[in-house]
Amino acid sequence: LSSFELNGRINLKVEKEAFPGRVRWQHAPAADELWFYSPVGTAVAHLRQDGDGAWLTTAEGREHRADDLRRLAFEVLGWDLPLEALPYWVRGIPWPQADVRDAQRDAQGRLERLEQGDWRVTYLGWGANGLPAKLDLLGQRLRMRLVVDRWSPHVASR
Repeated sequence: LSSFELNGRINLKVEKEAFPGRVRWQHAPAADELWFYSPVGTAVAHLRQDGDGAWLTTAEGREHRADDLRRLAFEVLGWDLPLEALPYWVRGIPWPQADVRDAQRDAQGRLERLEQGDWRVTYLGWGANGLPAKLDLLGQRLRMRLVVDRWSPHVASR
């Protein structure tokens, strides 16, 4: 599952502010595209990253560019999203570029908790497809709860 699309509900907490809503994410090995929506479906942000760089478009239509999507999301939105590791964690596997400090698995061998870098990932539920259905990420500046409503193993052609 190197390419996927997921749709789900998300709740981001940055310090004392919460940002509930929905997310749509298309991931391929060379590109990512994420859409964040408010709970009522209004576009909040559109993020893209590929070999040419990163773009973030706000709800107001302002476009921001940078080399790195993680830095761009932090600078524009204040969200310190672990975008390098997230494609692995949402699939229930450790990020290969960081040491695992702690990992706990259930009786089926699926991750229950994972600590890598400055992050703790807790898997709160798994779907019938064998992929995580609910996870909680806790970092120094951000907490994210993600409930995946739909997985698609292939990204539509762009």
